[in-house]
Amino acid sequence: MDEYRPKILCFKCNFGWGYLDDKKEITAIMKNMVPVTCSGKVDSTHILTALKEGADGVLVLGCSQGECHFQDGNYQTGKKILLLKKVLTSFGIEPERVRMVFNVDPDGNKIPTEIENMKNEISPLGPINIGKCAMAS
Repeated sequence: MDEYRPKILCFKCNFGWGYLDDKKEITAIMKNMVPVTCSGKVDSTHILTALKEGADGVLVLGCSQGECHFQDGNYQTGKKILLLKKVLTSFGIEPERVRMVFNVDPDGNKIPTEIENMKNEISPLGPINIGKCAMAS
């Protein structure tokens, strides 16, 4: 039997993560990555939809605090994620399944490592089981 590997959906800010590298090359290497203009554009509904449709975890890569190209988009998304984790917990879903990383990686070299770290950390949780919770309704 194959070892379980979580499915991670990654939203990455185009201004802080991988903007110096060829975007097509980064996207080809990493499956399930969604480039966004700013991490501030990632809405809670995007994260919930990803989890509902089969992602075991969602990773949001935003600029370092105080370095957002759009002033405070990363800060606003960080607040949304903190609140969303509380909602997920109330539905019986582990909050570790959603993570935001505040950093800058112009070459995109850290992206695979961040995704792999998240996979390793949520792997013991097993596949997400939304079918049992009220969120599935």
